[in-house]
Amino acid sequence: MRNYICLMHILFNCFVFSQDYKINGNLYSVENTPITNAIIVVYQGGKIVAYTYSTSNGSYEATFKLNNVNLTNLKIVANGLGYQHQEKSVSIKKKSAVTVDFTLVKKIEQLDEVVIEAWEKIKVKRDTITYKVSAFRDGSESVVEDLLKNIPGIEVSSDGNIKVNGKSIDKLLIEGDDLFDDKYKLLTKNLDANNIEEVEVLNNFEDNPVLKQFQDSEKVALNLKLKADKKNVWFGNIDLGTGYNKRYNTTANIGLLKKKIKLFNLSNLNSIGNTAISQVKNTGIIDFNSLAADKKNEKTNNEFVNIDNLSSSNFSNNEDIFNNSFLNSLSFVTHLSKQTKLRSLTYFTYDDVNKQNNNLTEYFIEPETISFTEQNTIDIKDISFATELELKHYSKNETYFTYDFTFENNPTETRGNLIFNNDNINQLQDDKRHNLFNHLNITKKISDKTLLLTYAYLGINNTHQNYTIEPNIFSDIFNNNENSTIKQNSKTPLSYYGIISEFVAKGIKSEYGFEFSATVDKDKIESQFKFDNQTAIDTLTNNLDYKNSRLAITSKYNYNISRLFKISSSLKISQNYIKLNDSKQQFFFVNPKIRFHTKKTKIGNFGISYGFQNNLPQSKYLTENFILTNYRTFNRGLDNIQQINNHSFGFYYTFNNYKKQFLINSFLMHSFSDKSYGLNSLLSENANFNQYQIIDGGKLTNYNLSITRYLKALSSTLKLSTQQFWSRNPIILNNTISEVINYNSNYRIQGTTYFKIPLNFKFGFQYNYSKGEFDSQISSNNYIESNLDTTLKLSDKWFFKIENNFYSIIENNYLFVNANLNYNPENSRFSYRISANNLSNITEFKDVFISEFQRNETNFRILPRYLIMNVKYRF
Repeated sequence: MRNYICLMHILFNCFVFSQDYKINGNLYSVENTPITNAIIVVYQGGKIVAYTYSTSNGSYEATFKLNNVNLTNLKIVANGLGYQHQEKSVSIKKKSAVTVDFTLVKKIEQLDEVVIEAWEKIKVKRDTITYKVSAFRDGSESVVEDLLKNIPGIEVSSDGNIKVNGKSIDKLLIEGDDLFDDKYKLLTKNLDANNIEEVEVLNNFEDNPVLKQFQDSEKVALNLKLKADKKNVWFGNIDLGTGYNKRYNTTANIGLLKKKIKLFNLSNLNSIGNTAISQVKNTGIIDFNSLAADKKNEKTNNEFVNIDNLSSSNFSNNEDIFNNSFLNSLSFVTHLSKQTKLRSLTYFTYDDVNKQNNNLTEYFIEPETISFTEQNTIDIKDISFATELELKHYSKNETYFTYDFTFENNPTETRGNLIFNNDNINQLQDDKRHNLFNHLNITKKISDKTLLLTYAYLGINNTHQNYTIEPNIFSDIFNNNENSTIKQNSKTPLSYYGIISEFVAKGIKSEYGFEFSATVDKDKIESQFKFDNQTAIDTLTNNLDYKNSRLAITSKYNYNISRLFKISSSLKISQNYIKLNDSKQQFFFVNPKIRFHTKKTKIGNFGISYGFQNNLPQSKYLTENFILTNYRTFNRGLDNIQQINNHSFGFYYTFNNYKKQFLINSFLMHSFSDKSYGLNSLLSENANFNQYQIIDGGKLTNYNLSITRYLKALSSTLKLSTQQFWSRNPIILNNTISEVINYNSNYRIQGTTYFKIPLNFKFGFQYNYSKGEFDSQISSNNYIESNLDTTLKLSDKWFFKIENNFYSIIENNYLFVNANLNYNPENSRFSYRISANNLSNITEFKDVFISEFQRNETNFRILPRYLIMNVKYRF
């Protein structure tokens, strides 16, 4: 039918004498929902003169010519899939443009026979993979994050970030709307898993409706679909949990999902290691797509002092954190009109955290080994308040506007008590942070083949750090009173703003882009170091004023070699105007990139890439004098500014068969630079002095491979993965110039069973290996970690789960055992849970890090055994 219409349209426009006319309007259902992809046909005297399709917001526009201008009565027919067609007659006499709106009624068809088929647990429809979560539950899930960990192909890291087949998600939607942007951990770590009916993986996801019509996206998103009884009504839960050893975990959530408004208020209060600030910090890497349609340029300013270094990367459940934390977040999205949407997120977090460890550090350097011991106690009080507002508007002339505003206030007080080689040292770090971000994106469809994107931003960041140490541990260095108090005050204000505009044109096989950008970064570093209230020491005082004004032009060219192969390339030319205090410099950069890759093929997708990048040092590398960063380390910047040239090569291969759950993801990256910002370090038992300087460049190679396969015969998902990392970097250590050579690797096998019997498992085994070489000495280290989780369905009401996490590090073995028992009565709003953590009652964990010239042995204090009883009420 569509081919027939196209043929008639072409034949009609072959007539030579005509006049331009336009008809536009909107298509809605009787429920006031926009109807997309409906066909609108314009007839003149029974002949087709024009046709078009409705867009994602239900609008349409048809432009055409009439040969017989005396026949001005036209018939317009709108026909949408699943709706009854509708006809309207209009007269365009003395008019060149007419608006005609349609309201379509759903088509109800009488079927002679109804065939009911079992709904598949995994359903694939074009770029959407739908998982029926009931097929992946084991009965022990408390929040959405627990549920996502059970679904094949979805990975949830220990810090809560989500990946689908190795790719970080762009959005986490709920019923098609984004409420949390990049802070989706608020939802996954707090929303009751019992509310979710389906999880959708949206490949080639694009939130921008104009851009969605113009190009294919490489982004991926998740969409959570709720159970039918949770829609259009208030719902939520109160989960009260308390136990002995002063442990508690309480949540209170309420939500409303309606057509015009979606709202969530999420609260959590706990002392089991789940800090509130970790749920709003974004630790993932944001991937910008090729166009500037949804970029967010948010920079962080310099923070030099950090005395909180008491965490181990081995812990997946924050076993080393003693906390009292509170979180409350309110988020909503509402449709102000058919074309305008408003999103808001406001949150408050409070963390009172205590950490303890004992540490032995040894430096194997000439002429003799340097060693020292530390006994650390850290108390942190961290408060964060932030609010976000995002306004989106899609105009009828196919222009898409988004404005995003964020304000953050984050004061933190950190107290440290340290016994260093039997000397008692007290530290106080008082930080005050204020951040303001503004983003404006405009996407304008000029024609079916051309697009204009404009992005403007403004950011203002302020950080003020007060650092106090007593007694004076540097009395031997400065030859003064050891009873004095060391005080350092630093301010690092940062402001940045800019505009980026890109014009894109699309041909039959090619796509052209031209981007212009003008950006300014202003960075200041002010620091003073003194004893008591004496005059600040000049050699430890900094007053840096750094400004980088940049003009850049980027040309982009993409060419479809065939239906399967494509080349993407860009060339960026930029002029940097640098002002450092009273000196001025200019740098001219030419940065090319090229990528050859496939589109969708039966054997998977692969690509190779090359990029050349010029870099300038950040302001923290340019301080004129030393800045104290902790009780034993001083850092100083470069003497001058030099550019660094970096080459990078990449290769990737992916294969996705979601129906059979066979997924492969691999990535290889190699980069090298001509020079780097290295450290010239002078280490002693009492202090370290580091000065940045330009040294020879290094090399880095990184390889990742993961294979996920659903084994139907075993009703299990199995995943094999490995990460390999090689690096070579020169350093200067106590006047010895040498090259540091590192190799790190891990090999992991993990799986999940979906047996129809009451018993199921999650298991994993990982071997980690590292090797380093420095100044002709070689060191190596390896350790093993594994896990086995067992879920037993005792009945339809009772579920029992036991988690075992095992570590073997330098002949030290640790087994963490956690268990919980769930009781879910039928037809009851109440459910009950008993959780027992650290049943083996491990109170100390020894972690050993061995590098090419250093050995670090740390004993962490661990949360002792505790029991919590929870009562949850759902409404």
